[in-house]
Amino acid sequence: MTEAELEIMETLWAKGEPIYLGELLEVFNARTNKDWKKQTLNTFLVKMQQKNLVQAVEGARFKKYRPAVVREAYLEEASKAFLDRNYGGSFAKMLMTLNGGAKPDEKEIEALRQVLKEWEKE
Repeated sequence: MTEAELEIMETLWAKGEPIYLGELLEVFNARTNKDWKKQTLNTFLVKMQQKNLVQAVEGARFKKYRPAVVREAYLEEASKAFLDRNYGGSFAKMLMTLNGGAKPDEKEIEALRQVLKEWEKE
């Protein structure tokens, strides 16, 4: 998903219900401080429908748009792809990089242990 597509998806996810193109444009521009025109947004929506990211549903007179992907599912998939691409799938390698290679202090180690315990319960 491109950055622009993600901005559109974030707008749709935040709305939580199908939305007309005009309203989506208004909310999107306000949220992102952009000045897109209807045609620009419509072009993205057509491409996003082809990628199965967005669905168009028939409204009374015009189509409404809604996300075809749940935000949490997208984040999970994107996070896994990021880990695989940049760290060979290793969460530990990513943490070491984020910490600049420095050894975490005892407080951070204990916090990680607590997270691991919670994961084991699931």
